[in-house]
Amino acid sequence: MSSRPRSVTRSLRRKRSSRRRSKTGFCRAGKSSRISFNGGRAGVEVGERLETLKNLIPPKNGEMKADSLLNETANYIVLLRTQVDILQRLIEFYGSN
Repeated sequence: MSSRPRSVTRSLRRKRSSRRRSKTGFCRAGKSSRISFNGGRAGVEVGERLETLKNLIPPKNGEMKADSLLNETANYIVLLRTQVDILQRLIEFYGSN
């Protein structure tokens, strides 16, 4: 048993857990200790946004998990930026006429 009073031990636990929380309300420990600020709607919104993202990114091979979808999205953004850069350089080289 600890020599500290129970109230001191509880307050130390609260301080430790509050330090672990980020600005978004999530603990670093994991998803299970998440605080819902909007009644659980965030999970639905994320799912809807992932579905929208799936429709925007050209499919490679079947169903993608969220992490690979985000990776593909990042790669696609780089591809599009490169294409824009090349087209801008072509316009500069040949002129706008």
